[in-house]
Amino acid sequence: MNLTHLRKIRIVVSLIIFTFLLLFFLNIHGKVIDPVAEFFLRLQFFPSILRLTALTFAISSLGFLVVLLLTFLFGRVYCSSICPMGTLQDIFIAIARKFKSRKRRRFVYTPNKKLILRYSILSATLLFWIFGSLFLLNLLDPYSNFGKISVTLVQPVFTKGVNTLSALLERMDLYILAPMLRQSLPRDVIAVSVGIFGVIFVLSIWRGRLFCNSLCPVGSVLGLVSSRSVYRIAFQDEACTFCGKCERVCKAECLDSKNKVVDHGRCISCFNCFDSCSNNGLYYENMLGSRKAIPVKSTENKVEGGKRAFLLTMAGGLLSVPVLKKFAKAQVAASEPGMIPTGTSLPVLPPGSVGYDHFTNKCIACYLCVGACPTNVIVPSFFDYGLEGFMQPKLDYHKSFCNFDCVRCTEVCPTGAIKKLDRDTKRITQIGIARFMYESCIVTVDRTDCGACSEHCPTKAVTMVPYNGLWLPEVEPDLCIGCGACEYACPTEPYKAIYVESNRVHKLATPLPEDEGPRDHDQDEFPF
Repeated sequence: MNLTHLRKIRIVVSLIIFTFLLLFFLNIHGKVIDPVAEFFLRLQFFPSILRLTALTFAISSLGFLVVLLLTFLFGRVYCSSICPMGTLQDIFIAIARKFKSRKRRRFVYTPNKKLILRYSILSATLLFWIFGSLFLLNLLDPYSNFGKISVTLVQPVFTKGVNTLSALLERMDLYILAPMLRQSLPRDVIAVSVGIFGVIFVLSIWRGRLFCNSLCPVGSVLGLVSSRSVYRIAFQDEACTFCGKCERVCKAECLDSKNKVVDHGRCISCFNCFDSCSNNGLYYENMLGSRKAIPVKSTENKVEGGKRAFLLTMAGGLLSVPVLKKFAKAQVAASEPGMIPTGTSLPVLPPGSVGYDHFTNKCIACYLCVGACPTNVIVPSFFDYGLEGFMQPKLDYHKSFCNFDCVRCTEVCPTGAIKKLDRDTKRITQIGIARFMYESCIVTVDRTDCGACSEHCPTKAVTMVPYNGLWLPEVEPDLCIGCGACEYACPTEPYKAIYVESNRVHKLATPLPEDEGPRDHDQDEFPF
């Protein structure tokens, strides 16, 4: 096989995976898009590991083993083709090249002096994870960052474009494009996403795949495996003319053409070097069929130093975890009833998330559920869960409500933080219980009838009872599922007279008999 074709194949594969995942995050679905995108989701490294720990054994949770096998055989093909953030960096690099002079487009080999930094970040990330905090993983994982950028930055622009085009078509009496519901996102969450986008953009146009080889925990793990991969890029002693073309196009800056050294731990298998070499001075060497070792002297000693740094950082990280947990608990404790609009001390979790501990230990904050929610009730949080659940999503009933029949978020979660539910189970899953505040209700304050909460309760958990010639809401806790329809419909401001108090562990509500099903009304239309 002509090795120069590998770069073209890599580009095609990476763009296909990137496109399908981006469409999925933009909430664009179809008979082809959904199964293909879900397959690619299962190959994302840390989400696949989290899914295995969250669910009972399933083939769909073994994607990380496929990635490890591919890495062991061919090097870091995950970083070059499967990871959407890697493709996004390549897009940044390609765009930046158009505005650079030919001299500034070149990459230069740099000795790998960042092993201590790389393994320190990896060890700290793993330590936080082991002790119950996904803070660093949510902040550094490439798939999670791609999700944040897609949902918080790309999706609003896409929605605006669709709605503008839909309005123009309607003026021409063409109703072929339905408008999309706009998502309202917290400013602090948008600021973090903009910061992540900015850092990755700057690193990409400055030093290529510097993020992948210095900050990314997935890159660090796969770098350890790829340093012993079966098929490796190597220099042909007879064919190499020391021209340096391969070195100038190496985005990972891992080729030393002068000394014919390849740092396989940093090589992302982009195959740019094969395409640039006109003399076939580079080739794939099968390490199982050859005793010849590729020169990696400059790397091996540093790997050993990196391993020592890894162990030292683990020890330091172990000492810092109690401080982290203490601060995280302080953040949660500050959200006492009466201090936040919902009146609940814990955020309301999406249905299927089992409970607070399960969700915070498995959610990678990729925001796929945020983008998929048809009523936009799932929103990104900031420190609502404390540091241990940094930026993980929650349900905000001031913005919307959880549709009684919808299970979309349970179908798209790649990590198992939100387990899949069928509609019947979802209808009785109690994620919280409505609480009525007598002192805030307009019936008692303004002496006027309302009944908005009861009218929009799908399970008849909120009913109206006589009160001094008027009608006052009454909640039946066993029937309530915490969908938030009552809270969303309540007209009182700034705090609601009826609100949902989150269940730390989800329960099952009492199902209604079939002849007493949900109220017969359009749940998408609220009077307030």
